[in-house]
Amino acid sequence: MSKRKSITLLTILSVLMAAIIALTFVRFSVGVKDYNSLLGAIKQDYDIAGGVAYTLTLNENNDKEVGDINSVVKTLESRLDKLGHTTYMVKPIKSTDSEVIDSQIRIEILNNGYTSGDVMAAAAYGTLKFYGGESSEDLTTQILKDIDVVESASYMGQNENDAPILQIVFTEEGEEELLKAVGDKSTYYLKATCGLDKDGEEITVLNLSFDKQYLIDRTISITVGSGSVQQTKQMAMQLTEGGIAYRYDISDGEEVQSPYGEDIGVKCVIAIGAIVLVAIILLFVLYRGLGVMTVLSFILFILAEGWLLIGIPGITVNLGSIVGIIAAILICLFSMVTLAQRIKNEYANSEKTAKAAINKGFSQALLPTINLHVVAGIIIAALFIAAKGVVKSFAITCGIGIIVSFIATLVFTRMFNSLVLPLVKDKEKFLRFKRAEKVNEEA
Repeated sequence: MSKRKSITLLTILSVLMAAIIALTFVRFSVGVKDYNSLLGAIKQDYDIAGGVAYTLTLNENNDKEVGDINSVVKTLESRLDKLGHTTYMVKPIKSTDSEVIDSQIRIEILNNGYTSGDVMAAAAYGTLKFYGGESSEDLTTQILKDIDVVESASYMGQNENDAPILQIVFTEEGEEELLKAVGDKSTYYLKATCGLDKDGEEITVLNLSFDKQYLIDRTISITVGSGSVQQTKQMAMQLTEGGIAYRYDISDGEEVQSPYGEDIGVKCVIAIGAIVLVAIILLFVLYRGLGVMTVLSFILFILAEGWLLIGIPGITVNLGSIVGIIAAILICLFSMVTLAQRIKNEYANSEKTAKAAINKGFSQALLPTINLHVVAGIIIAALFIAAKGVVKSFAITCGIGIIVSFIATLVFTRMFNSLVLPLVKDKEKFLRFKRAEKVNEEA
């Protein structure tokens, strides 16, 4: 590549990288709107950003004494997991009176716009009830009593009109009894309720026109035209889980900060920044000119990882995510060091030119780099499939980092090598290359 072309491309890349770095950290106004920077745009979970707290108090009409409040806590946690929450705190409120049985529960959780509905769905009281009839206005006859009706229910995505789809799988007994209730009726309506509101009225979970021709292999898919994705997930969870055994009144939400302090987000950024700075210094000190090319690739890796956190839908960063980012940084650093050392050793132990040694070093580093990232990727994939909560968040950010690290090591580094070397006269001195003593003696 000619010097002119190298200078042009390096200038363009430098300007783009500088602009991306500025967009990452700097806030500024754009007309009447404010640009909040990359760091401001990343969605943060409860353990970093804080959230909202609700207090669950036994209703005065609750007719069953709480036997084991820890089992209630575990049930609520399980249901919040199913609704997509990764970090939260559910704990009994300890009474100062030793003779009083703990019955209040406090939930602290991220306020995502549907949190109140999620808490209500998780703490819904009573059993799942089904009503059927030929009119949507007269669903007062309870059907499908004393049997398990729903085997599973799940949110299945959105149709072409962005309406969420709910899939319900009935039990064999549930399907049989439902078809008996429908009989030969041309029009039939089905309603499911679970829990009671503040006025003691049943809360409707599902209300639809049921057509048995769409019931295939005990499964029916429903388009929830008037509901959101999160509301559909609430419906799916309640149809599968039903209600809890105790009736709780839920307080209005109050804002709370992260349990680790309101400055935990800043501390996380500082920690990541410190690790990145140490890695950059290490690469430069050990490999000089070759370090310059790996450092540029490493910076691109960091920027790509950060921007993918807001570019990929559904990612909310928590402390598990932060650990995942740090793990990905260390994997990328290790692969960069492996590549640079292979190139350096190839030049030292042969009579190749700097350019030939670099090409050979890239070839020799290919298999170790693939092995490192594949093994790490398999472990992360297993965690993503099997784990939940902060461990799954760790797997997501680390998995993204592993993919970007592989590209940075084998593509970005080679690109900067092709752009920088044509500008250097004494390549060996710039790259800090030295021959091994044995090679010098043979020469």
